[in-house]
Amino acid sequence: MMLGKSISRLMRYIVFILLMWIFSTNAHSQLDSLQQLPEVIISDVSLTDFSTGTTTTTLRDSVFYNQATPLQQILLYNSLIYFKENGPGGVSSPSFRGTNASQTAVLWNGISINSQLNGQTDFNTISTRNYDNLVVRHGGGSIPYGSGAVGGSIHLNNTTKYNTGFKTKLLESYGSFETYEAQAKLSYGTKKFYIETALDGLQSENDFKYLNTNLRNDNGAYKTINGNLNFGFKLNKDHQLNVYHNTFLSDREFSRTLTAVTFDGYEDENTRTLLAWTAKGKAFESVTRLAHVFESYKYFPDKNVDDFYFYGKAIRYVFNNEFKYQFNTKTSLKTIADLNTTSAEGSNIEESNRDVISGAALLEHKLSKFITGTLQLKQEFSNDYESPLLYGISADYLSAFQKDNTIRQFGIGFNASKNFRAPTFNDLNWNGAGAIGNPDLLPEITYQGELNQTLKFSFGTFKLAEFISYSENLIQWLPNQQGLFMPNNIKDSRNYGIEAQFQAYYNFGSHKFTTTTGYTYVEAKDLSTNAQFIYVPKHKFIGSLGYNYKSLHLLYQFLYNGEVFTKTDNSETLGGYAVSNVNLSFKPKSKGLNWFTIQLSVNNIFNKNYQNIAFRPNPGRHYSILLTQSF
Repeated sequence: MMLGKSISRLMRYIVFILLMWIFSTNAHSQLDSLQQLPEVIISDVSLTDFSTGTTTTTLRDSVFYNQATPLQQILLYNSLIYFKENGPGGVSSPSFRGTNASQTAVLWNGISINSQLNGQTDFNTISTRNYDNLVVRHGGGSIPYGSGAVGGSIHLNNTTKYNTGFKTKLLESYGSFETYEAQAKLSYGTKKFYIETALDGLQSENDFKYLNTNLRNDNGAYKTINGNLNFGFKLNKDHQLNVYHNTFLSDREFSRTLTAVTFDGYEDENTRTLLAWTAKGKAFESVTRLAHVFESYKYFPDKNVDDFYFYGKAIRYVFNNEFKYQFNTKTSLKTIADLNTTSAEGSNIEESNRDVISGAALLEHKLSKFITGTLQLKQEFSNDYESPLLYGISADYLSAFQKDNTIRQFGIGFNASKNFRAPTFNDLNWNGAGAIGNPDLLPEITYQGELNQTLKFSFGTFKLAEFISYSENLIQWLPNQQGLFMPNNIKDSRNYGIEAQFQAYYNFGSHKFTTTTGYTYVEAKDLSTNAQFIYVPKHKFIGSLGYNYKSLHLLYQFLYNGEVFTKTDNSETLGGYAVSNVNLSFKPKSKGLNWFTIQLSVNNIFNKNYQNIAFRPNPGRHYSILLTQSF
């Protein structure tokens, strides 16, 4: 396969940029005023504005460096999202509040990056090493974030950090099954300029033994490379330009199962480039974005035959403007204008084009000292599907009180909205052996509501959310009268459940303890049969316990996924499982030695034999050692 040549070209290009940038940085470093405090600018302002009544969870980059690179592994142990994975390195798709894989939106610095071909995001094709934070937003968000933001959305953000000087971070890791990982991340920030470039790579033979059998995970090797290049320019105190770029390449084999050998191969290539202009005035703030998003894949039925494959690709251009106006201290208005034009083609897709234009308005008003409410409205127009009028309402109540010289907080919020998921290019235009698309499909519509409560104590935070949603016109592929598989709007569904999260900390001298727990219960049923959807567990529980003592840090993680149904009539199940990980890290405090951290991790410490998908075992106990250096 040809990915090796593409990776080599990318490596040479990025190394050249790094060398030239390091030379120029060293030449000018003495001109920088490093005494000024760092200034941090976030890339997705929608996460902080007009978000009343919603539940969010933020993961910082320190979490990414202590755990595995793929986004799936980070969210598996740090969120309440369930993941269906075709083995390590294989295709990984989410179920957020019981929804399907195309009903979770993924945004990169405010731009949706869900595939235009199938509407999904493969969470094993996103490396988290080069992002500054990751935000999980629970519940419907189609008004601010577009198609697919039904169960929730995942936000990958880079921040612009002025006045930080020159910083370098290097990472090397080695683990079981010949797994190697490396990263270099460099940044330089002055009063008006910021640049950051990062490159990371991951590869593994992934040939673990299937426990209690004589088989191995044959044909499971994978390698990925991920590069970021970000700029920030302060034109003046009110205007700023940002440029973000990301390239991701992967070459994967699709591993065998307990019952069949495989020879499949798969290549991904994804590039994203974004220009953002932020302008601020006395009463307004505007963010204008121009983006180019490219995605392509090649599927090889036999990885050893380079010239026989199936392919698909899509190119998307995005114009987006978010304009916020503050009428007074109580009332503000945000408008969102969005224009997308996309072209797609492939072995089984007729060359197609889609143009989408949309407008949204969000009005936020502070009703009292403790209560804030928001009204939302959006209309979208497309040349190849009919888009519904979307609307939403949300509010929250937040109060603080003092007891025993400790400030505590109580909050309650609710939100209700109408959301949608547009038919994809595959749904509308597929033309392959045994299957055909349907150009008359309607968007999937979901009505959802949520009530949530938050309690903040001196020692931690407790969050509880109750949710319900009803979906209609769900798209399902079934045989037509000619025996060809064809998508149709035939399903209605109802999802409901609860989410509970608790975080606490306790310090005793040099001893520091932290704990986090999360639990979700989900009922997700096809209303035509009253059956639970396949691969949607009713129960998921996560937990962690951290201990710090001077230079030492110990972290224990626990995951429980309940049983899932593997057939639509709920006649067969795959049992639930519990998995534990532990890692121990050491970072010297002594001056001159505090530039490195070494970490040892043991995953699946009890050697649990479990399957996430039927007939696809996961690894038993395995190890890794990681060295991080920061300058």
